[in-house]
Amino acid sequence: MRKTGLMKKAISILSIAALLLASGCGAKQTEPEGSQSQDSADGAVQEEQSTSENEKNAGQEAGTQEVTIHFSEHVANIEAQEPHMMKIIQAFEETYPNIHIEITGKEVSEHNTQMTLLAGENNLPDIFWLEQTPAKEFAQNGYLYDLTDALNDYGINNSLLPGLVNSCTVDGRDYGVPSEVMMAGFFYNKELFEQAGIEKAPVTYEEFTDAVNKLKSSGIVPLTVGAQDNYSIWAFETMIARYGFFEKLEDLNAGNVEWTNDDFIHYFEKVEEMRDNGTFTEDIANIGYFEAKERFLGGNAAMFNTGAWDIGDFENSDMAQNIGFFWGPTFSDSEYPQQIGIKASGGVYVVSAKAAEDPALLDAVMKFWQFYYGEEGTRIIAEDTSALPCSQYNGTIDTQAHPVLAAMITALNDDWDAVTEPFNSMSTTVAYGYFDATFGVMTGVYTPQEAAQYVEDLHMAER
Repeated sequence: MRKTGLMKKAISILSIAALLLASGCGAKQTEPEGSQSQDSADGAVQEEQSTSENEKNAGQEAGTQEVTIHFSEHVANIEAQEPHMMKIIQAFEETYPNIHIEITGKEVSEHNTQMTLLAGENNLPDIFWLEQTPAKEFAQNGYLYDLTDALNDYGINNSLLPGLVNSCTVDGRDYGVPSEVMMAGFFYNKELFEQAGIEKAPVTYEEFTDAVNKLKSSGIVPLTVGAQDNYSIWAFETMIARYGFFEKLEDLNAGNVEWTNDDFIHYFEKVEEMRDNGTFTEDIANIGYFEAKERFLGGNAAMFNTGAWDIGDFENSDMAQNIGFFWGPTFSDSEYPQQIGIKASGGVYVVSAKAAEDPALLDAVMKFWQFYYGEEGTRIIAEDTSALPCSQYNGTIDTQAHPVLAAMITALNDDWDAVTEPFNSMSTTVAYGYFDATFGVMTGVYTPQEAAQYVEDLHMAER
């Protein structure tokens, strides 16, 4: 069940704002601009150009002190994996020639480990990426700068999509800004589906199983997954949400409900059934996320579990026109809402408390975020790199030139309810324990009962 009228040649990003408002933190939404006459539109353009030029001149004249911002990202190859960031940094440095950004990146697991070590040494970079759960832990330990007032003072909250304001809060205070619109599910190869006689993307678990059987009968690997990167089970997080994760969360934390409850056992049983049915890559234990993605893009598997961050890679591939998206299977043996999808803020960018001790450095950092979420940064993200911006954008996307981005925008605006990523509602220990447990069932290391008990033991230690 998808809304009609969205798959036109051009799709407006503005529609994302309404969706994220419904799933977000209830921030105040700005009023949409009314229609203009040609004369007033021309005047607006001239005013906008004048404002843009004034901002550029102000940036060039805003002090002569040389400032260097040290920025750590969670990807190893920033130019390839986050091209928008490099383009925005270049444009920012041209506007503010006295501010320089030194950016480095590591694969997410290595990055997380390094940030934890640097926090203990009081040597964190000035700005860096964190998942929401560790970001909140860092804030509680005093490692991060409280951004609440600065986000308003620099007008950043006014630029963000309404549902992404207050993306990472502790005790009502803001400690992070959104790094991405978090969307996760199953991408599929339309051509391979057609070869196997699958007419449309599956919705129910029964349809999903039928699709897997048809793919196998056609000699096609159904789903490529890499267990060596245990965090890469995003679509499966939606599946456990369909078994009541959010409804049980308060009682899970209080100890009134355990991970060994019948619903979560059913979740792990479904993962086991998928394994027994040959759904996953045979060498799942020997490959990681990036190898799995290469196989999907190489046409060697019909489905891949990932999220909106891979839009750029998909758009730049030879099979861009053949890539579709669906939210993953629904389950008839669950009493909880089924038509749900992860549509929320993902990880966040944070500022170290140490960096905020230097007023000139802090001002430079906030100017960068002001530029990143402002008009030019947003335009670069949406138009130059085909990604989903976290800030408000008034342009349109050509669905012929950007078919994967268009598919994601369509999914964002369908009638499935939005939920956040379950990972962000768990402690780091419990979350990664859940990842390990799920992959443990996928690889045959755990039974469903053993997997559930493993996570329960980790959660019980924290209660």
